[in-house]
Amino acid sequence: MVKIPNSSSFVHLIRVGLTTLLRIHRISSDDLETFTNSIQKGVDELSQSGKDIVAYYKIDEGQIVIDLQCGRKKLQFSSSFS
Repeated sequence: MVKIPNSSSFVHLIRVGLTTLLRIHRISSDDLETFTNSIQKGVDELSQSGKDIVAYYKIDEGQIVIDLQCGRKKLQFSSSFS
């Protein structure tokens, strides 16, 4: 879990955290760029609320799941990998 203050200086850290996690676990995915771009759009959407964003990262047998939560709003993104 990563809690990011809602500031343009910090919202990119969710994507940086994802990239780091993928490198640590040596994960590559055919749609990785699309996946990370979708997450960034979700972060941009949530950041407009003015509240902190919490990101939950989960890797489970061939799938990575990212949950973004900001107040009561929650977005989930997932991607398969080999």
